[in-house]
Amino acid sequence: MGFPSVCYCVILPQPLILVLQLLDVLRHAVLLCLSSLGLAAPPAADDHPAYAAAGAAPPPDLWALPPPPHQAAAAPPPPAPAAIKARLPAVRYADLLRSRRAAAPAASVCAVCLGALEARHRVRELGNCAHAFHKACIDKWVDKGQATCPLCRALLLPAGCSSSSSEPDLAAASPPFSS
Repeated sequence: MGFPSVCYCVILPQPLILVLQLLDVLRHAVLLCLSSLGLAAPPAADDHPAYAAAGAAPPPDLWALPPPPHQAAAAPPPPAPAAIKARLPAVRYADLLRSRRAAAPAASVCAVCLGALEARHRVRELGNCAHAFHKACIDKWVDKGQATCPLCRALLLPAGCSSSSSEPDLAAASPPFSS
């Protein structure tokens, strides 16, 4: 069984094609009028040759709302992935449980890969929420530009933490494990 070698073409009557072209021209005329009045953003230059005004800056959008005051202030940029990795040391999962003074939970799972966390695995414990993930999994997460916990969306590092400070390791200062 193969594909048919016949070309199926749709043949439209000439009057229908002319009506569609007329509607297209009317649509472009209305859009040009609205954009010249500043009531609509101009369409992309590649949408139609009539919009390709050389070097013309788009008019300001009259209907755009100003940003809220709390968003007007620039938020500090998230720390670099290397800085995050440096602040979150990798330890064996067994050592992490021993530092928490807790027995291994019944089902410890890495929320990134959904694989089991075993005593021999290298993990990183996050600074704010104390969630633990495989080192390779959380490193990939951070390398993609994420600065929050994949499980609860808390910041990976405490708010006052900067990459240049010389504070003690976060694994030793993490909150106790709740069972």
